[in-house]
Amino acid sequence: MKVTWGPMSNKKKFRPQSELPTIDVHQKKLHEAISLHQLGHLVEAKRLYGEILKASSKHFDALHLSGLIEQQTGHFAQARHFFEKALRIKSDFAPLYSNYGLVLHSLGLFEEALVNYETATALKPDHAEAYSNAGNTLQELFRYEEALAKYDMAISVRRDYAEAYYNRGVLLQKLLRFDAALECYDEVVNLNPRHFDAYYNRGGCLQELNRLEEAVMSYDKAVAAKPDYRDAFSSRGNALKDLKRFDEALWNYDRSIEINPHCAEDHSNRGGLLQQMGRWEEALISYDRAAAIDPYYANAFYNRGNLLYDLNRFDEGLLDYDRAIKIRPDHFDAHANRGNALKELKRFDDALESYRRAASLRENSPELLLNMGQLLLLMGHFEDGLTFYEWRKKTKEANGSRCFQQPLWLGEESLKGKKILIHEEQGVGDVIQFCRYLKRLEEKGAAVTVAVTDKLMSLVGSLGGAIKVCSIRNIPSDFDVHCPLMSLPLAFKTNLATIPAETPYLFADQKRADAFRRMLSRDGAAKICGLSWRSNAEKTGATRSLALTDLFNAIDPAGYVFVNLQYGDVGDELAALKAHNDVDIKSMPEIDIHDDMDGFAALVEACDIVISIDNTTVHLAGALNKKTCVMLPYVPDWRWMLDREDSPWYPSTRLFRQDRPGDWSAVFSKIRSALRDELHATD
Repeated sequence: MKVTWGPMSNKKKFRPQSELPTIDVHQKKLHEAISLHQLGHLVEAKRLYGEILKASSKHFDALHLSGLIEQQTGHFAQARHFFEKALRIKSDFAPLYSNYGLVLHSLGLFEEALVNYETATALKPDHAEAYSNAGNTLQELFRYEEALAKYDMAISVRRDYAEAYYNRGVLLQKLLRFDAALECYDEVVNLNPRHFDAYYNRGGCLQELNRLEEAVMSYDKAVAAKPDYRDAFSSRGNALKDLKRFDEALWNYDRSIEINPHCAEDHSNRGGLLQQMGRWEEALISYDRAAAIDPYYANAFYNRGNLLYDLNRFDEGLLDYDRAIKIRPDHFDAHANRGNALKELKRFDDALESYRRAASLRENSPELLLNMGQLLLLMGHFEDGLTFYEWRKKTKEANGSRCFQQPLWLGEESLKGKKILIHEEQGVGDVIQFCRYLKRLEEKGAAVTVAVTDKLMSLVGSLGGAIKVCSIRNIPSDFDVHCPLMSLPLAFKTNLATIPAETPYLFADQKRADAFRRMLSRDGAAKICGLSWRSNAEKTGATRSLALTDLFNAIDPAGYVFVNLQYGDVGDELAALKAHNDVDIKSMPEIDIHDDMDGFAALVEACDIVISIDNTTVHLAGALNKKTCVMLPYVPDWRWMLDREDSPWYPSTRLFRQDRPGDWSAVFSKIRSALRDELHATD
């Protein structure tokens, strides 16, 4: 969320008239001018001050107050002229020094302004405005702690000084000290319940602290105090979007745009919301409006590129990323996402160059460096790829980042005679794929304990040996070193030639598998083909998944009994397949494929062949050494690498790859041939 900092208050109140020295001959005119000045009638007041000065050029109050009008109307050079003349007449008047400081501040003469504020407070130690104004000037000089001290002085001499609390809050918010800033804004609104900027900035702090409901309420109060407060509507829209209250968020963006139709950022934010709502064409229109309003607003092109990327229109998205970068060569996110688009277009060297450019703009970005690692692994560059893959521990998901008192082991120290804890991370498929390394640890002389989710304990236990398996919910403390499961390839300095590819390394309950086989194959009359076709992975699931009816429109089911290996509720899909293709896929209701991993393994073991997209089923079938056909998208996950039909991780698998993004037709054709070959194969 873009934070719009509220203005630092430089408001000045007139001293009571009784404190103003006067000259009898001009007293009536001066009092009339001051009254007009206080009412905001500046032209008339300026005229009367001028008449006084025409008659008496050294009239102190007329000089001072004429300078104040020039300051208030933005004529700072003229104001400076009047104030300097007034100072030559009277050099011990604290408010004059404070006002002169404001003018010097506006002219960018910050050090000189500070001198005048110091003089004001030396003459009048309880001059709260001078302390607060000095704090504002110190902010401009990046002397933040001194600025805070000045605001504290202002508050100490005037406990009800709302603007000092406000200015202090603005600085604390700028320093990302949101809790402390909130305390200041709370003081402001207690003193002035109509202070809309304080409510607005308070909402910004609450949003940064992820207290979104409270942020919305604070923005509510801001717009109640100022019904045309565009920034508050816009920021309230951002908070409501984060709360998934999309319709309300859209109303707020629309209200903000109604107040000011020419704010490119609002149109861009509106586009982002519509994109999240799946209203793609409307989102594109909003991005286009943002770009039309401000052709140099890089984020409009960047966000448009993201939408096109999500729609798998990578070439078009790339053009928008390039436009954003042309406007802002230092746009880190555009460089990073440009790399992602180039990867999806299989322009891998160009993608790496884009990632490297992004890395030069922002060091140690975990998500970026993890993406680099995954691309390097996809390209077969294991040494650098596995090193960069360690950045997964620093991402928002923080995979593999469990902390223990015992040291992390990454392959450097001898394990002979030591106890090592290996702890799972990421998904079930990842555990199945990388638990193969546990035997290698035993070969190094280690006593191995592996902590996994409860449903995997029995399956991982089939590795055999002296490996101890415990629940991830009840990790023992008796170990010497630890390592996250997916750091083991790095610890063993894995490359293509050294992948431990001996299969099977996991084992199903054979009696249970035999029982399933007899039940499904009609006592051997048909071959059994297990099917899985969907992934629920948040980021990549849609790209990996396919429609079951599309597959059966392309293959001949004759000679097979098909069994459902897909977890989740797929009843509607199976019914549709039966209705349209007259194919009956058997399900085993006694097995919960998601949670009963032992039953799932036995069911996979019962199959002659498994056909699956990239999901847990593939890893389980490969670990059991089951003949498996893997259907892969145009750019697959890194572990399947590029161009090859075999897998260095699972010798029993064959890889079938899309020729074009989203097009499964060539894959289905190859699957049809593979099923025909299996049907006629002899054991």
